[in-house]
Amino acid sequence: MPAETLLALVCPEFALADYQQIQIWRREHDGVLADRVLPHITLVSPVSGWKPGDFTREIHARLAGQQPFDIVLDKAVSHLDTEAEAAMEWLVPTIGREALSALQDQLHAGALSAERPAGPSGIPHLTIGRGAEPAVSKARVAEINEAGLSIHCRASAVQIIRYKGDRVKLLERVPLGRER
Repeated sequence: MPAETLLALVCPEFALADYQQIQIWRREHDGVLADRVLPHITLVSPVSGWKPGDFTREIHARLAGQQPFDIVLDKAVSHLDTEAEAAMEWLVPTIGREALSALQDQLHAGALSAERPAGPSGIPHLTIGRGAEPAVSKARVAEINEAGLSIHCRASAVQIIRYKGDRVKLLERVPLGRER
């Protein structure tokens, strides 16, 4: 039986043209998840050993009072995944980066404190590609950056997701700005 993992994601609200462009990049260079999960920024990386109800309650408790915020994704970067020996391509924010980092900190402050990823994968980012040779990846992100990337979007909810094998299920969408 496949292992079950749980995650918490921000799936920003995009203008249609920006969403379509992100999906083009994801389908071409990150085909694994492009049609299974909306474009997202991971707040809590896949964790196992949690019951869905316990995980959901922990996320709810940590999100109380968190307000929606704006994000501007305006830089593409290439990151070498040393485990996979391949490059990852990310869109990273300048506006909203502090709010995303603070939200990650808030979610990992309680029972999820041991689950916080170390290193670059903990940097707020939206993955648009994976698995490329590093030189190919660097060329792709240079092309994106030269075109003048500026994607404005809004974080207004956190999605709680369950992975089991190759299946992805949305367990709950938790709006930001709600009372406890």
